[in-house]
Amino acid sequence: MIRWLRNPFRRRNPLDTAARAVDRGRAGVETVLGLPHRLAVPLLQRHFGDAAVPSSEGFREHGRDGSWTLPAPAPEFSVRLDADSEGRLIHGRITGSGPYAGLIVFSDWSPDHPAAVWQIRVEEPAGEQATALHDHLLDPERN
Repeated sequence: MIRWLRNPFRRRNPLDTAARAVDRGRAGVETVLGLPHRLAVPLLQRHFGDAAVPSSEGFREHGRDGSWTLPAPAPEFSVRLDADSEGRLIHGRITGSGPYAGLIVFSDWSPDHPAAVWQIRVEEPAGEQATALHDHLLDPERN
């Protein structure tokens, strides 16, 4: 932040911009990951309004065996939450497209491990930018 204040007109690193978009997507998923349907729907509506789209109208009502598509944090990414047969949101996934195709960031919820633990992987065929973003997201020096 201080670096940006020193020179607000400098060119931003595209990897930093993409990493911030992934972080925004992760924050959206963490808002409701692990919650049952009846608790997740009001939070989804409060945070995303009509931009959170259910996989079907039946899923919107009962919350079982379906998914929510959340607003994309950037045009190159999509965010999805999957529910199980009991209506609990158990899987959050951010998928890259375009230059970041092949990058997948995901977290699974279980009663044994209720905290979100994010995993990052690159699936083939992936381009250089997807691999570079993968390495950038794993960099411990990243702010």
